[in-house]
Amino acid sequence: MRKTAIALLSTSALLAPQAVFAADMARPVYKAPPAPVVAVYNWTGFYLGGNIGWGWTDGSADIASTGLRGSIFGSGDGFLGGIQGGYNWQNGPWVVGVELDFQGSTGDGDVRGLGNRVVFNAETPWFGTLRGRLGYAAWDRTLLYATGGALYGKSEFSGNVAGFGPFSSSETYWTWTVGGGVEWAVADRWTAKLEYLYAGSPSDVPDIPRVAIIDGSTDTHMVRAGLNYRF
Repeated sequence: MRKTAIALLSTSALLAPQAVFAADMARPVYKAPPAPVVAVYNWTGFYLGGNIGWGWTDGSADIASTGLRGSIFGSGDGFLGGIQGGYNWQNGPWVVGVELDFQGSTGDGDVRGLGNRVVFNAETPWFGTLRGRLGYAAWDRTLLYATGGALYGKSEFSGNVAGFGPFSSSETYWTWTVGGGVEWAVADRWTAKLEYLYAGSPSDVPDIPRVAIIDGSTDTHMVRAGLNYRF
C-alpha cells in the first residue's frame, strides 16, 4: 500500500509541470495588426491647367491739356480666364515653385476728366504673369501659398478729346503683382485652387491726344479659381 502511494505521488510530481506547461501553451498570443501606411502627398513636379475669374480696377491721374490742368478718374471690371503652368519643389512641408500664366479678359471701364473734356474707354484684352510661389503643406493635401512677380499686358484707350475728336491707341506694359491662395489635391494628379492677386500701376499707358499724364496710379484686384493636372 505504501509503495502504491509513493508511486502515485511520483507520477503526480512528474505530470504537474507538464500540466502547467500545457496550460500555458493553451493560451494563444495575439499580435496587433500593423498600422496602415498612409501615403503622404508629394507636390513636386510639373503641372498644367486652366482658370477663370473676375477682376476690377480703380485709377486716377493728374493730367494737363492746352494749358489746363486737372485729374481723370476711372474704374472698370470684367471676366478673365486662361491657362497656367509651372513646377513645384517640395522639401518637408515647404513647397517652392514658379508659375507662368496667360489670360484673356473682358475688363473695361470709363475714364473722365477736365469737366468731361476728356472721355474715353479703357480695355485690357489680355495679360499674363510670371510669379514665384512659396507654400506650406499644412494638412498634407492642402497647400497654403504666397506668390509674387511680374505682370505683363496690353491696354487700349478709345474715346474723345474736346477740340481734337475721337481717338484710339494702345500700349503694352509691365508691372508687379502679389497675392496668395490655397490649393487642394482632389485626386492623385488633379489639384484645385482659389487665388487672389493684386497688381500695381502699369509702366506705360496708351497716348491721349493733346493730353499729358503727369502722375497716375491704379489698383487692380483679381480672384481666380483654377484646376491643374500634375505630370
